[in-house]
Amino acid sequence: MRLVRVDVAVWVIAIGFLGCAGSEPAADQQPQAAGGSASHRSLPRVTDLLAAYRSVGELAGRGMFYAAGERPSFRIDDGNHYHGYAGPGVWAQDAVENAVRVRTQGLLYGIDDGAIVSAGYLIRQADLVSGKSLHGLTLRELDLPVAYSMTVDLIEGETEDSNRYLWLWHFIPPDGAAPPMLATGQLPLATSLPSEYEVFACDHIPETRFCPGMGRHFIDLSDPVADPTFSRQPTAAGDEGVIYGEAAGKLIFIEYVFSQQDFADGVSWPAPIPLSGLPIPPVDNVHVLHFGTGGSTRGRYTVHMYFIPEEIYLAWETEPSAL
Repeated sequence: MRLVRVDVAVWVIAIGFLGCAGSEPAADQQPQAAGGSASHRSLPRVTDLLAAYRSVGELAGRGMFYAAGERPSFRIDDGNHYHGYAGPGVWAQDAVENAVRVRTQGLLYGIDDGAIVSAGYLIRQADLVSGKSLHGLTLRELDLPVAYSMTVDLIEGETEDSNRYLWLWHFIPPDGAAPPMLATGQLPLATSLPSEYEVFACDHIPETRFCPGMGRHFIDLSDPVADPTFSRQPTAAGDEGVIYGEAAGKLIFIEYVFSQQDFADGVSWPAPIPLSGLPIPPVDNVHVLHFGTGGSTRGRYTVHMYFIPEEIYLAWETEPSAL
């Protein structure tokens, strides 16, 4: 694997082309036009979606959704059996062999008053319980805005095997007040982190604490109520447990950690999990990586939400010189 640098401007332009690629849904699927609130009018419209997208009804009490097809499908796992820091290396090799840049399989859009107010994926509860990992969950099929929060809801099916978790990123602030955020491609400086944040993780590389194919991780280790496993508790308030990723002095992801046992128990995180503690740009892609051993529910999942395309960070064997 070799180090690859991609100019930020290049991928911003590419994202712009993606945002223009949609075509209108069929006429019988288009909602009635509505003015909506100011926050809704600033969002992409349902008519921006590709023609394959259709209304699939309401999900988890989060409103109406559109998906590619007659019914929503769950995101298929990556198919490789590995855990922890080995994951990005496997994904990097997969990217080289298959040259897949944007994988939209299973992508869902939440619609309100004709506007796209959220985007996300369904992941099978059974896959999370069994320790499967997923990567390349794009949020850039369209030129989507900043996500202010995320929610994680269990949707019970007719059988235990049909239970799904809805992972959803919301483009409207939960409290209605929109804090200042950044545009696509504007990476925050690592110096914008509060002084309480310290580097942790990647102890197997003590010289730099830089995780190949990921980045460097910062967390507030002084928080007296923080869970020792860093897992986001279902009853947590605010951005407790939030992690920021850095490379070459820029923040490149925001992350939360979840207990695998909570997924096995069918726990939900219905309260908005904040992503707006610091000004961030739109999320480009997400990976859901299992840490633990196969067949055990004692592990955890790290949910990295990257501001840069996957092909950039997966290529890092060492820290890049610049971004």
